[in-house]
Amino acid sequence: MKSREYYITVQKAILSATHVIQSDISFDEISEEECYIRGSLTLTGGYQLHIAEYVVTEPKFNRLKYRFHLQTAKGKLIVRWDNAPHHPEIETHPDHLHVGEKIKATSPMDISQVLANVLSFIE
Repeated sequence: MKSREYYITVQKAILSATHVIQSDISFDEISEEECYIRGSLTLTGGYQLHIAEYVVTEPKFNRLKYRFHLQTAKGKLIVRWDNAPHHPEIETHPDHLHVGEKIKATSPMDISQVLANVLSFIE
């Protein structure tokens, strides 16, 4: 898969999520196999989901860096999934989840999984 093809899958995931009201996403193609996707989504209830992914698609798909940050309309953090290597004590290191002040283990996340998971936080 080329980086543009991956970006299309991200766009499709966003378009199919009925709780996304507005999308402002940018795509930076580093090479045919490498890209940076970032931006924000406005969700039902005024929530904001900020996303950032640095992805290599070939020869093997690898999401080198990601951050999915859900906040209220007033900017208060609700939850953030990321793979920054700053919590080595977590069993799923570097993947982890911030829920308020708590840090929890999580599997690696992608935009489709995050869009499904945020529903439990905004409903």
